[in-house]
Amino acid sequence: MQEYPAPQVALARYAVDNASASSVISVTHDTTAIEIASFGAVPIGAVMRWVTTGDTQASVISAANLTENFDHTIGTNQVRRFVIPIESFANPGGSVVGINRGAGLYQRVAVKSTGVGSVLVTEY
Repeated sequence: MQEYPAPQVALARYAVDNASASSVISVTHDTTAIEIASFGAVPIGAVMRWVTTGDTQASVISAANLTENFDHTIGTNQVRRFVIPIESFANPGGSVVGINRGAGLYQRVAVKSTGVGSVLVTEY
């Protein structure tokens, strides 16, 4: 349901303006979806990638030099909603954890604008 607002209040919010380097965000224990908005940067807007728990580099690369590693693009002046995918199947046992950790979902995401512009991220 891309064209509808999220049916709940955001758990966390992030804003990155005119960043040439990627920003890595660790989502909350209860986050199951994110929205990414890109404003101003052309021609693409922004790129994002799911970052594994063991990834020590954790950046997203969009330059056309054969090291690109982005998972998704967000067009200029567009908003995209993503359901956080499963990174690994977890077995929380009797532990009290949020749905993100309990379901083994990705815990980090990297975002970057592809030019002079802003990238906004909200967690749900």
